[in-house]
Amino acid sequence: MAPLAIADISSPPPSPTTRGPGGWAIFLALMLLALIVFLIFPMETILLQPWVPALQAQLRALVSSGWPYAAVALLGAIVGLAEIASTFPNYPREALRTRWAQNLVLVNAIAAALAFGIAQIYAPTTNLILMVLGVGIGFQAIIRTRFTLAKQIGGSGENDVTLNLGWLYDQFQNLCKTQIDLELMNGRRTAVTRLIDRYPTLAEMHDIAEYTIISRATLTPDEAKAQMAELDRLFDPKAPANFARTSMALKILENGGQAYVDLLLSQPETAASEAATPEDVVKRLMDKYSLADLVTFAMQLTTTQQEHDYIQGAAQPVAGVGEASQKATIAHFLVQRVGVETVVKELNAP
Repeated sequence: MAPLAIADISSPPPSPTTRGPGGWAIFLALMLLALIVFLIFPMETILLQPWVPALQAQLRALVSSGWPYAAVALLGAIVGLAEIASTFPNYPREALRTRWAQNLVLVNAIAAALAFGIAQIYAPTTNLILMVLGVGIGFQAIIRTRFTLAKQIGGSGENDVTLNLGWLYDQFQNLCKTQIDLELMNGRRTAVTRLIDRYPTLAEMHDIAEYTIISRATLTPDEAKAQMAELDRLFDPKAPANFARTSMALKILENGGQAYVDLLLSQPETAASEAATPEDVVKRLMDKYSLADLVTFAMQLTTTQQEHDYIQGAAQPVAGVGEASQKATIAHFLVQRVGVETVVKELNAP
């Protein structure tokens, strides 16, 4: 996937999660409200054409006979929504917008309604409310259940005699989960690429990822500590720079969500980063400092012992490697770790 242009990054399109209700949603809501008013209002008390009260009576009869199916289908749809939200906790809204997620919810709703119709045929005298609750909840449990008919004594369970009623649904659920994940890959890759283009240095990306993790209110102390440790491993000078930036951008997306990423991308770039490119800063560092002075300057701007060891190692004499190459290595490392804005500020300091 090709990186987006700078113009696209500075003014990203609005996130689907921040858009208001669409025209079709408003139209359907108004139609539903009009239907409810038409069903409730006593048309028999008003002088109208005979077909109006007759139509109202037919619609009332239709609603009276169809609401149990709608209630059971709604319960099935809610179970499907819960499955998707629990499977993709970092992208619930984005996952629910995919085509395969909608298929999963629709299949749950239709299957529950069909099960209710079959139950009503074989038990027509059962209390309607109890049947709605029994089918709406019980059917969802049955299609996800495996019964053990005979269990091997002291065995590992491989030779148990089982009846897996949920096998078919498991296959369909796994198919939907895989396809939803593949559909989300496009959005994740786009968001990560835009973050990398907007914050090209590891220092900037690390600071944003660290703040994102710290700001999460739902992470337990152990979870936050584990994520911070992984973030520090990515900041290791020995880690591949491209892999580290990509992983940090993905952590920002997973912990902050798509709306948070859109907010970051919508912020204007600073004047320092617009005025100078990394290549310009590297050239200024090489022109201004000798190798020893550049090592001192880089040591002042970095903080960890691993960074200091890398800088000192890059300055050690190596056969066949000139001083210019050593200065270029240190300058590139410094710009990548600290950021263009910070290096330019220190260069311009009196």
